[in-house]
Amino acid sequence: MSLATLDPAAADDRPRRAWFSAATGAALEAQQGRGFLWAAPALSLGIGAYFALDQEPGTLLLASLAAAGAGLFWLGRATGPLLLAGLVFWGFALAGFQSWRSATPLLAFTMGEVTVTGRAVSVDRSSRTRLVMILAPEQIAGLAPERLPNHLRLTLPERAGATPPGARVTFRARLAPLPSPVAPGAFDYGRSLWFGGVGGTGRVTSQTIEILDVPRTILPLESWLSAIRAAMGARIRAALAEPYSSFAEALITGERSSIPPEVNKSLLISGLYHILSISGLHMWLVAGSVFWAVRAGLALAPGLALRFPIRKWAAGAALLMGLFYMLLAQGGTATARSFLMVAIVFFAVIVDRPALSMRNLALAAVAILVLDPQAAVEASFQMSFLAVLGLVAFYEFWARRKEEHGAGQEPTPHWAWRIARWAAAAFIASLVTSLIAGFSSSLPAAYHFGRISPYGVLANGLAIPVVGVLVMPFALLSVLLMPFGLEQLPLTVMGKGLELVIAIANGVAALPGANEVIARPPLTAMLTMVAGMVLLCLLAGPVRLAGLAVMALGALLVLPAPPPPDLLIEAAGANVALRDTAGQLVPAQPRRARFAVEKWLQANGEEASLAEAAKRPGWNCSDGRCTATVRGRAVVYLAGGEGKPLNCEGVDILIASFPLRGDCRNVALRIDRFDLWRHGAHAIGLSGPEPLVTTARGAQGRRPWVVAPEPRPPAD
Repeated sequence: MSLATLDPAAADDRPRRAWFSAATGAALEAQQGRGFLWAAPALSLGIGAYFALDQEPGTLLLASLAAAGAGLFWLGRATGPLLLAGLVFWGFALAGFQSWRSATPLLAFTMGEVTVTGRAVSVDRSSRTRLVMILAPEQIAGLAPERLPNHLRLTLPERAGATPPGARVTFRARLAPLPSPVAPGAFDYGRSLWFGGVGGTGRVTSQTIEILDVPRTILPLESWLSAIRAAMGARIRAALAEPYSSFAEALITGERSSIPPEVNKSLLISGLYHILSISGLHMWLVAGSVFWAVRAGLALAPGLALRFPIRKWAAGAALLMGLFYMLLAQGGTATARSFLMVAIVFFAVIVDRPALSMRNLALAAVAILVLDPQAAVEASFQMSFLAVLGLVAFYEFWARRKEEHGAGQEPTPHWAWRIARWAAAAFIASLVTSLIAGFSSSLPAAYHFGRISPYGVLANGLAIPVVGVLVMPFALLSVLLMPFGLEQLPLTVMGKGLELVIAIANGVAALPGANEVIARPPLTAMLTMVAGMVLLCLLAGPVRLAGLAVMALGALLVLPAPPPPDLLIEAAGANVALRDTAGQLVPAQPRRARFAVEKWLQANGEEASLAEAAKRPGWNCSDGRCTATVRGRAVVYLAGGEGKPLNCEGVDILIASFPLRGDCRNVALRIDRFDLWRHGAHAIGLSGPEPLVTTARGAQGRRPWVVAPEPRPPAD
């Protein structure tokens, strides 16, 4: 007699266990051959763990993790989980070694007007009248040679003179350390500069820059490309009126500084700002146009088409055009990443592999993360990777669905009906593409920028076909015809396309509720939603629906967000903002520290300017002394009046833009200029029994890119 006969409950449970075993086996079998797709998420997890630390790991730990990753990779050659664990360790080690490779001495104090001598690495335009120079300093007056940063980032007026890259120059400048975040946990621009080898910033004060020498052999390619950009820009401006000439120049040469502010704002609000950034969309349109044009042209010669691999020749031509476009567009990081992804796709064509596949996307992402691990924590990589991930996953799903259901035989319709169907299909495809890419990229965009575009799908659905048909193909054609002086007609067509794009942007931006700024969501909620999306896209079979449950969990985590700070203090004490009972920020000063305060407002989900927010009730200011009551506590902010007698009676929190030294020691919480100098911007939470103080440098931790401030040395 069997145990099942003796135990009826066990007999009843046996079919459920068999079903569960069969379902589990089927789910695991569906994942066969998809292990490599998880390589990029595994590397990203390790890289994220490195950047989440509050102090730098030692070299021994990094080497040990790299060795452990290699061991797991070897032991788990046939076991996916061990391979992925090894990649997590490698991601951590890669980020650490990139940090070691990027290390540079940091400027630890501000320097007044000093003489600087060095070699210009690059000079780019930041606005209509200002330039940005990356300088390799050779000598800075008053700074020991061993403390010279590898590079300085300097702003200068255009009238100071054109400086060719590679020139040795000297000038006067005011120098400062790398910027710290505008609030605890905010974006760390100083870290991004540090990974580029920049150890200090500054502003050129000389009326003109003295060029000491220009080596004859300096960067001939860059000099040639600079001349090409200038010549193309002149041709574009001669053919098109503003703002279309500036728009066209941005798409062709990457020069965006002359685009009018109202056009930038309209594109930003409507969700079309990504069109200005030469990245995946533009690279695909340019390289793809060359691929199809070359292939179609070669196919017109039957002798070539039948005897030679013209598809591979076309892919090679597309690769060369993509490389030229990347170099012409001044090869920014996002452009270089996009070219790498395009290069992998066309290389797959050359070696007879599927071009558009999840495996190629995974390979491109792994290559980017190995070459530049810091990309994993940057908004541009996250947005582009998730957008392409969503599109490729949908493409594979739709192709599989069509294959399963079969194409079917239909009678050939009239040519007019075929054209109408093609146009409708193109429009629907554009809307679906915009919806998927927009939603996928909106997750990191909401966290990093605090902005969403409610009508972005509509704007992109209308504008992307215009960009794909009238703008980029004719931009490519105009570049090819410029050597012959025949660029006028294609540029005119491109200008009409840009006119349509701007009209779409203006129309969408004017819709009610188009300009939505949201408060920064919690990091845990964003990570959970992104993890859910990755599961949804990378898993195969019905089990992928678990990703939707994980995304829903992430959405729920947004709700119990920790209470925001009640007071925010700028890093130099130039301004302080309180949070009123409606949750809005109220700055004490209407004109000081505009950049930092407007970043606070944006992170709080507000579109108001500094001047507008400062008009709200909350502060009472007179003669440099501002008072307020926040959650029952008396707050005093001293924006001036250093050296005057201070009245500290009844004050709970005292904030001063100057050193308090021994004044007001009876105040429970004092924050003065010295505290801000040491720790950066402050945030104070007053929801508990005691004030909770957090600082920007405390949130940064003890990392190589975090400046440990030092007193300015006395002048000689």
